[in-house]
Amino acid sequence: MSILYPVLLAGLPMCLLSFLLVFWAIKHDYISTEDDKANLKKFKQAYKQDKSAHNVNPIHQKWLFFGGGFYGLMAFITYIHVEVIEVYDFVASYTTFANFIDQITIGALLGLIYDSLINLIEAFVWFTYWDDHIDMKNPWYWLLAAYFGYQAGTNLAQRWVKSNGLVLPWAVKNKE
Repeated sequence: MSILYPVLLAGLPMCLLSFLLVFWAIKHDYISTEDDKANLKKFKQAYKQDKSAHNVNPIHQKWLFFGGGFYGLMAFITYIHVEVIEVYDFVASYTTFANFIDQITIGALLGLIYDSLINLIEAFVWFTYWDDHIDMKNPWYWLLAAYFGYQAGTNLAQRWVKSNGLVLPWAVKNKE
């Protein structure tokens, strides 16, 4: 039972997110279904050298910014998680819209920028962030579940595109 919790909360979400990111990358010709780790590494290096030559959407830009691959996806998810919580707390702290407008100052905006930079650092050390927010009895289970979820999602996306083309699974119509 102790492995079920990490699989459900880490493995399945990583599988879904990596499937979607890789599917989307294949659809936009960032990578192909035949890409291996060496080709992905070359794409990341080429992107870092000349970002203007590669018209990459904002989601994949962030993923590449965090390093791409498993570590990049974990950092990206952590950054999104932290930012969503911060924005929610920021907006929820105001009782009325007029109160919200009155409190918007240069100091408040600089505070948001500062918090965003701190959140970026937290995202890069995601392995410490999640340990503080989820009761992990055995962190190795969580790491392995997340990593295998990532690998499964990546492989599923490549196999799906090879066999079904660039149509998402829920958009496939049954042929009767």
